[in-house]
Amino acid sequence: MYITPTPSILASALYKVYAKSRQAPDTLALWLDIAAEAARELDQPVQPALVPWVPVVLRYQLNRIEGEFFPYTGTVRILSGPLAGTSYADAHSAALAVVDAIPVPVTDNDEDGTRADIETVPKALPLWRFRTTGAPGAFTPRAVPPLIC
Repeated sequence: MYITPTPSILASALYKVYAKSRQAPDTLALWLDIAAEAARELDQPVQPALVPWVPVVLRYQLNRIEGEFFPYTGTVRILSGPLAGTSYADAHSAALAVVDAIPVPVTDNDEDGTRADIETVPKALPLWRFRTTGAPGAFTPRAVPPLIC
């Protein structure tokens, strides 16, 4: 049984079928295939060593941070940028870490010589998205990450 909530499993199934499909995104056949894959994954016993990592990407302040999402535990492993090689328990924690690791750009001084106010917290946290590069070949089994609490 998966440890992660159902939406994570469904997102993984959606990506796997969508990335391999040659059907238009609005076809009924594609969405039936996606639903069938999700139902299959939810019904089968899980062997963590065989669960594939799903390629993801986050864009923040003109930086592209690539990573991998592990549906069995919800772990996100960052593959590029200042946090390359670091794993986080969930996508939210990984996004927060990226925001903290990338410096805020400095603005010009105001007319009176004082530094203009800079908003250090982004209006919205950047979201991890499925990578469109690599496609089905990216689904190779990797080592199972430890549970991070």
